[in-house]
Amino acid sequence: MHDALKEVQFSPDRPVTRLLHDSPEMRVVVFGLEAGQEVPPHTVPVRVLMHVLQGKGVFLTGKGEEPAYPGAFAVTEPNEPHGLKAAERTVMLAVIAPRP
Repeated sequence: MHDALKEVQFSPDRPVTRLLHDSPEMRVVVFGLEAGQEVPPHTVPVRVLMHVLQGKGVFLTGKGEEPAYPGAFAVTEPNEPHGLKAAERTVMLAVIAPRP
């Protein structure tokens, strides 16, 4: 068992990522963002699930901005832009499947 909240780190300069799992079938990454930090929208050729564990902000997807809060998640399709902007200290778990 793993606890993503114990793995997360923060930096005042930029979002911090930690790789929690990496296999050909799936990659799992935890993001630590301070208020105002952003994972700019970007694309990958696979599906991505973004799930907020703590904090709040907005998901940035091809559908526009959607509220991000504990328990909220967004799933993006291959090559659909995705990102997150934190309104407060935020922890997000991203599941990328399969690994690009």
